[in-house]
Amino acid sequence: MKLNKTILITGGSSGIGLTTAKLFAEKGFDILISSLEEKELISAITQIKELNQSVDVQGITIDLSVIGNTQILYKWAKSKTENIEIVINNAGFGTFGFIGDIPIEKEQSMLQLMVNNLYLSTRLFLQDMLVENKGTVINISSISAFQPNPTLATYGASKAFVYQFTRAINEELKDKKSNVRCLAICPTPVRTNFQNTANMQKSALFTSWMTVDTPLVAQEIYDIYVSKRDYVIPGKLYHFLTHFSKRLPDALQIWLAKKHLAVK
Repeated sequence: MKLNKTILITGGSSGIGLTTAKLFAEKGFDILISSLEEKELISAITQIKELNQSVDVQGITIDLSVIGNTQILYKWAKSKTENIEIVINNAGFGTFGFIGDIPIEKEQSMLQLMVNNLYLSTRLFLQDMLVENKGTVINISSISAFQPNPTLATYGASKAFVYQFTRAINEELKDKKSNVRCLAICPTPVRTNFQNTANMQKSALFTSWMTVDTPLVAQEIYDIYVSKRDYVIPGKLYHFLTHFSKRLPDALQIWLAKKHLAVK
């Protein structure tokens, strides 16, 4: 009997993570998800199972911004299966506003989650994939990775780390002639609960023409997995425009970022 491939998605109980989990379940993947909220996790598992009764769906409630919990997640996932085909480091949240007004502890927690946890998760799962010479790590970055973002400074900087780290690791894997891949997804603003958790209800960002929905991002994640691309900005138009915008002077890039992040 052929075993299903397994995908692990952090932050898999809502937003991009849940939509992606549903898509991969429909494609026949067994699903492992992590979540910060137990009730949300239970609901997500139920929703995913309803789409495909033939796949296994399991979850864990865990706060990956806590030091040491990345290792706990890794051991939990390995205890469930040795057949992890894809790891998506998706868990995250944002902070918004003048740097002096944002609690330091909140931003430290964000950096622990979106930089240190992502780094360690990538390393832990990558080492197993290298032994088997197969597997894919997908890290969720953002178009905020490509320029300074006043009022979204720390979040954007964390996503810049994700983008640069992921692209560099993927090039190292290519140089080693490895079948393992490390891919970056860089969405424009996505309609999720991120806007509320980041206190960005009054920002123009999520009502702009650039905003996309989670099904588009999930489909792009699946498409990059089955393709030979190294990174993707969901939406062909956005991908083209971002290539253009990266050629603009820094001052103009910062002005555009401020314009899109402005409070209404």
